[in-house]
Parts: sequence; C-alpha cells; structure tokens
Amino acid sequence: MATTVEERGGPSGTSGAAPAASDEARGWYAVVVITIVGMLAQIDRGVLALLVEPIKRDLKLTDTQVSLLIGFAFTFFYMIVGPVVARLGDTRSRTRIMAVGLTIWSVATALCGVAQSFLGLFFARALVGGGESMNGPASMSLVSDCVKRDRLPRAYAILNMGIMAGMGLALVIGGVAMGLVADVAPIPIGPFGVIRNWQLVFLIVGIPGLLLAILLVLTVPEPARRGVQRPGGLPLKEVIGFVWARRAIHLPLFVALTMMSIQNFGLGAWAPAFYQRTYGWSPATIGPILGSVSLVTGPLGLLIGTRLAELMASRRDDANLRVLMLAQLLPIPFGIAGPLMPTPEAAIACAAAAAVLGVMGGASYSAALQIVTPNEMRGQVNALYLFAISALGGAIGPTFVALLTDHVAGSPDRLRYVLSGMRACLGPGIVLLIWLTLKPYAAAYRAAVDAERD
Repeated sequence: MATTVEERGGPSGTSGAAPAASDEARGWYAVVVITIVGMLAQIDRGVLALLVEPIKRDLKLTDTQVSLLIGFAFTFFYMIVGPVVARLGDTRSRTRIMAVGLTIWSVATALCGVAQSFLGLFFARALVGGGESMNGPASMSLVSDCVKRDRLPRAYAILNMGIMAGMGLALVIGGVAMGLVADVAPIPIGPFGVIRNWQLVFLIVGIPGLLLAILLVLTVPEPARRGVQRPGGLPLKEVIGFVWARRAIHLPLFVALTMMSIQNFGLGAWAPAFYQRTYGWSPATIGPILGSVSLVTGPLGLLIGTRLAELMASRRDDANLRVLMLAQLLPIPFGIAGPLMPTPEAAIACAAAAAVLGVMGGASYSAALQIVTPNEMRGQVNALYLFAISALGGAIGPTFVALLTDHVAGSPDRLRYVLSGMRACLGPGIVLLIWLTLKPYAAAYRAAVDAERD
C-alpha cells in the first residue's frame, strides 16, 4: 500500500512527492477493489426496486408498505450501526470493517430470498442496511489515503462509477434473473413456506459478496493515514464542534444533499414501477433497459464532471462544489419532462440526459469533503453525510413518493405526475443551497492547501 508522505520525508499530506510506482499501483488496486465492494452494495440494495410488483402481489402489500421495505427498513439499522462504526473507522482497520459489513449485508440479502412475510422481509432489509452502513465511511476515508490529493477527484470518480454501475447492474441482473426464473414454480421449504421465483433473485445476488469479502481481507492491506495529528482519533463532541465551526459550508450542504437524496431515492425506487404502470413494460423488459442506460450514463457523467473539476481547479478554489451545483441545475428540465413523455423511449431519453448531467458532481463532492476535513475525523464526518444520503434520503424518498401517489395523486396510475412534480419542487432549492456553500468552501479549501505547504 502507498506509504505516507511523512515516511518519505515530505511535509504532511502534500502531493508533491511522487510515491514509488509499486506503491502507487497498489493504491490504485485498492481503489478498484473498494469500488467493486461499493458496486455490490448497490446491487444488493437496489434489486428490490425491480421486484416491487411481484412482491406486492405475493405478500399482498400496498405501495406504502413496499416503500417501507425499500426505504425505512434499510435505514433502521443503518442509523444505529453507522455512527458507532464511523468512530471505529477513524481508529481501527478500515479494510476489516468493510469486510465484516460486506459479509453481513450479503447474508442478509440471501435472507430476503427466504422471507415469507412483510415482517420477515423487513428484518432482512434492516440487516442489509446495518451491514452497508459499515462500508461508506470506511471506504471514503480509505480512498483518501490510497492516492495523492490532486488525484482524489479521479479516485472518487472511479468509486462513484462503481456505485453507478451497481445501480445499473441491480436492474440488469435482476431483470435477466427474473426472466430466467419466470416459469419456476414456488419451491416448498417444509414448514417455513415456499420460495417464489422473485426470491431466487435475492439468493443469486447475495452469495458473491462472501467471496469478495475474502478477497478484500487478503489483498488490500490497511494503508498508513496521512497527515494525522492525533492518531487516537477525535471524540464525537470535537467532530461536531468542527462541523459547527464551519456551518456556513456544512449546514446548507447537508440540507442540499438530504434533499438530493430524497429526490434520487424516490425517483430510483419507483422508476421501474413507473414504466410498468405507464407503458405496460414487464420487469424482465425494463430491468435490462434501465440498467444498461445507467451503465452508460453513470461513467460518462462522472468522466465529464471529473474532467470539468480538474480544469476549473486551476482557476477556482470552489471548483469541486461548483461542479456539484451545475450537476443539480442542468438536469431539472429533463427530470420534469421525462415522466410526462407519451412513449417509453422518449421518457428513457430524458432520463438518460438527466442522469449524465446529474452524476457529474458525485466525484467532486467526495473530493471536496475529504480535502477540507482532517484525516482523524473523516470517518465520522463522512458518516454524517452518508446519514443524510443513505439514511434520511433512503427512508424518506421512497415513502414520500408512495404517500403522494396513494393520498395526493389518488391512484397508482398517476405515479408519473408525482415523479415530475417532485423534481420541479426540489430541484431549484437544492441548487440554491449549494450556491450558498461556494464562498465559504473556497476559503476552507485555500486554508487546507496552505496548511499542507507549511
């Protein structure tokens, strides 16, 4: 694994001294493995969205109950486990924490494949959330010690590509698997009930994570932490004090990311159902199509956003968050128009354009947060933001859409109007909040860069 600058005799945390080629290669290898872990997390988390209609049918659930399985059930343990593990991530082996989490959520995904009721599926999804809460803070912090500071946007672009790929593969793999098992009759499992064809999909996607956990432990050693002033880490009280002292950045950014997450999780959770209800497409049809679109648009948007951030960085200290702002502003028209299109092809075209533009800011946001946060508290600060992104957004977004559909729109067939209106209402506010962070972030960025030079 890449050695620290201190070990090479340079100033703490600088990017001027080039690491040995072998160390740099090991660092990028670690980034790739971490990316695959993140990709698998999205597959295990996201495949449920494709199975909404058969789950509703077989377990006799409402849209609101399904939304609780997609959102709140996942975030239940996420909110409990995440803060505790984030503290450990600032002081203990991050690779081992990720491996434990990966094992837990892989087993829990397989348990979804044997659940016989709403409560059983709820509990399994809660375990998936608890396991995945161990991955985000540790992986974000780990990547920051694998490559040089001026390569962080690129490293986080790769990490975000894995996340985008996972979202797409959840639909592709789920759709293909559902097509393969479509004619499989329910399989009796004695007094425990039956395994239905859609449950086989959970078993298929859950098992590979156990093998990946072994690869992670055996081939990705824990890297040295760069620029650490207090190796024992910082207590939560000091971390909160640090964030509050920079509230001009963190308060609007936290609210903006929460709103973004509510929007994205809401739209993503109900997109397959939208195409089924509005255009009559089956899961086996829409899954591969939406997944393939995501596999193209995600990497393309991240590459564009990363290159834009690198070009702007030479002229603007706020480059990273400015790219994030543009990534929220430009997709708004496509997001509003897409669900209202008369044909599924036109709707997918709008969704693809919105996706390319919307993911441009993913890598630059991740880099921005690491650059202005001391190493010894990155795990806990990352956990705070992942709480907004995964816990709050994941819990509220799907249920928010379901409640609007059930009680405001008044019919499942009017889901399209809910999705369009959600983008119209939330999008402008998100852009305004990010704009408020630009000036204070630029000052914090300059301070962090100057501190590295001293």
